[in-house]
Amino acid sequence: MNFLSKTLVTMMMTCAGAQFALAEDKQLNMGGSTNTSGFYPYYTAIANSVSNANDDINVTVVSLGGFVKNDKAMQKGEMAFGGTSANILADAEAAGFDKYRVLWWAVPSFQNIMVRKDAGIKTMSDLNGKCFNVGVPGSSASKLMIESLKTINVQPKIQLSDSKSAINSIRDGRCLGQIKTMGGKTLDAASAALNVTTPLWPVGWTEEEKTKIKKDIPWVTFGTVKEGIVEGAPAYDVSVGWIGFTATSDMDEETGYKIVKAMWENIDDQAAAFKGVAGKNIPQITIETSTTPLHAGAVRYYREIGLDVPENLVPKEMK
Repeated sequence: MNFLSKTLVTMMMTCAGAQFALAEDKQLNMGGSTNTSGFYPYYTAIANSVSNANDDINVTVVSLGGFVKNDKAMQKGEMAFGGTSANILADAEAAGFDKYRVLWWAVPSFQNIMVRKDAGIKTMSDLNGKCFNVGVPGSSASKLMIESLKTINVQPKIQLSDSKSAINSIRDGRCLGQIKTMGGKTLDAASAALNVTTPLWPVGWTEEEKTKIKKDIPWVTFGTVKEGIVEGAPAYDVSVGWIGFTATSDMDEETGYKIVKAMWENIDDQAAAFKGVAGKNIPQITIETSTTPLHAGAVRYYREIGLDVPENLVPKEMK
């Protein structure tokens, strides 16, 4: 074989090797929240943690508009994994989709309701007939809010929009209040800024309302926000859901394992981007919180770090 022939063969083998390497890389789309959400930096940090820890995996955050849309994309196989909440998984299971496999649960999500203070709204029933923003279309928060209002027979004039539009409509009086997800029990930055020029007031759920909602939506829990979220405000009760990540049983065990391992071993990077996960034992929270089976890769990693995974959380693929 002459020099030119050898060179051509070498080049062909090199190109073939490069193509093989590229083919082996996994490009994973991860569903996040809306990019106006306070949780969005967390999703970006997760994508970076997984991509940086694995030479063969690259994760891209895709913002479709909320967890409801993530759910539709994952069920169709258009998204590898993504952010979710307990109500999304419960509704999917009730509708016959049994392939969701939890990777981890991260933080509680407080569904905070604030209205203009000058509107004189003190209870949920006071919202009847008045404009109320229930959140971003396609978000799990808006879905839960609409279901909860229906359960207690309160019928406001529903507005659906992103956070910026909701804030503007409250500021100029077109709408009187909104529900907004908080990562902790303190007012989110956008609402805090609005409160400076347009004083706000919290509205909580009564014991009777909570009982009715729990009866119709069993997975819902409630928490108390302490007094003083705005000047003079009393303590009040809000609904609470868990924010987490799920894949489906279509994701292979090794990929799920690498994702969960990268998440937990780089938790400090995520905490730097989103303080809500700082100091949280996410693997333990996941074991204690989940009612949906875990992904096989998650089970493998959690066992590897010494956790006992209950039998009801072990997916049928591992039995």
